[in-house]
Amino acid sequence: SAYNSAGMVGLEKRISGDWIDVREAGADAYTLSGLFKFSAQRLGKVAADLRLCVEEGLLEYKLSVLRPVFASLEALQYQSVSSEALGAHEEPLEELLLVMLLQRLLCAGTIPLARARPPRPVSAEGLQVGAILGDIKRRIQSDPGFRQHPAVKNILMQVSLYQSEKKKMDELLPTIQPDRREVFRRNFQEAFQRAFDSIRKNFSDILTEEQARKQGQERQEDLLVKTSIRALAGPLLEQARQVSRLRSTLAFAREDKFKTRGVLVALYRERKDFVGLIERERSHYGQLCGELAGQTAISCPAHLSQRLRDELILIVLRMEKVEETP
Repeated sequence: SAYNSAGMVGLEKRISGDWIDVREAGADAYTLSGLFKFSAQRLGKVAADLRLCVEEGLLEYKLSVLRPVFASLEALQYQSVSSEALGAHEEPLEELLLVMLLQRLLCAGTIPLARARPPRPVSAEGLQVGAILGDIKRRIQSDPGFRQHPAVKNILMQVSLYQSEKKKMDELLPTIQPDRREVFRRNFQEAFQRAFDSIRKNFSDILTEEQARKQGQERQEDLLVKTSIRALAGPLLEQARQVSRLRSTLAFAREDKFKTRGVLVALYRERKDFVGLIERERSHYGQLCGELAGQTAISCPAHLSQRLRDELILIVLRMEKVEETP
């Protein structure tokens, strides 16, 4: 036979052992990065490669990694096996595995969508109190019900407290001995500052709440929310399993070198099955888009693939930041 039985046993052990490691690490984004020991620079490269796939998003990225592998395997049928030619594909396949398993975590809901994360508080620290009160006044004029907002009630109460304290200070100041007036003023200034801080804090709450509402509306329009992407989690695990097998087989052939041509020829004959995994994902996109009312069937699957790519770029960039931290 093209490859002896001992070699086949060794290959099968390599494939199953590698897949167990990858599958277990695949439960968490950072464990996954740790398994492959991805540096910040390499994670940056993955994000850049994803960003280049403009036409078909994530599907384009996956095919851009797989096609050169099978081009090399086709060439190996007519010439001797080169360790360098095999080794050149290991890093891109590792990166593809990372992307597939991150996509699975995203679709399963383990990694939240970037838009689903709570908004950061909007600071009102640098704003003048007069400008804040002017804004509140305009809002109440256009919507009298806005006066009932708890934060608005708090702001108006602080304004009332300030006016009361200011009046008291103005009335008492002439009666205070000149040498004690500075201390007297300072005590009132501290009370004024507390009122101003409270006004800014409550205005910050109003702005943060508005931002959250706006994000919520955007999120409802997002294809990744409108479609049942959770249904992709199963097929993505199978995709990752097959890519892991491809990576392990190439690594084994590169390291073993003994009668591995038969294994590589057999692998090349499976090229349509590997491309088929990506095409099945494309058809899944079509099914998910078909469930939406008012979506054009032609543009929706490509848009979904692009949205998944965009979300994965953000995930990979967050991982890159973690790796950069000393």
